[in-house]
Amino acid sequence: MTTQEHITQTESTSNVAGAILCELQARGFRRTAALGNLIREMVAHAAPATLTYWASLPTLRELNPVTIYRLMMRLEQAGMVRRLHLGERAQCFQLIQPGPQPDYLVCTNCGELEPVQLPPELRSLEQRLALQSGWTAVRHELEFFGLCPDCMEHQGQPIQCTP
Repeated sequence: MTTQEHITQTESTSNVAGAILCELQARGFRRTAALGNLIREMVAHAAPATLTYWASLPTLRELNPVTIYRLMMRLEQAGMVRRLHLGERAQCFQLIQPGPQPDYLVCTNCGELEPVQLPPELRSLEQRLALQSGWTAVRHELEFFGLCPDCMEHQGQPIQCTP
């Protein structure tokens, strides 16, 4: 990445984060340094990540992890953050961006996430359900679980469950 591309990307991230912060402020959020840093990090890192990951970032490292958790819960309640459940392993959080949200393959061993392309019919199903039901903001969350290639290589064959 060239210096100019990096500057352009940084400006874009800053603009998107600024717009999100303005929207949050209009919804009653206080515009704190912690909230600003969290939103900027979530815009810059679009993939879902655990609270531990977010708390490890340089701009958030000084915050109490409980503060980050509380911010995430408020952002989730406000419909700005999506929580992905990775089975019993962990929970990841992702900033909701405009447009369709990605769906994922989730490794049940290491927690690796891989975005998947779903057929357009699933996206159109959301629209049909909204029209038929009169509901608004209809969305779905879908994760597929399995073992990623790296875990399969290190684990050998998966354990077969018997009924």
